[in-house]
Amino acid sequence: MSPPIALRDDELHEVLQADRMVPHDLRQVYLERLAVELRGREILGPGLVHAVAYQVARAVTWDAGRAAMTA
Repeated sequence: MSPPIALRDDELHEVLQADRMVPHDLRQVYLERLAVELRGREILGPGLVHAVAYQVARAVTWDAGRAAMTA
């Protein structure tokens, strides 16, 4: 298991805001993908976390929508 990513309050706020657009049953997927994207970055900051969190949230939501359309 990888070590947790340390986020400041303002960065965590961005993660939680983006989380709102993800269906409840996909939130774990969202958080896992977000951790992969953020891990290894030397400098985070609320702007970067915002951009990455919303990018991942959109991707997770889009993938779920596409899967539902093809099922």
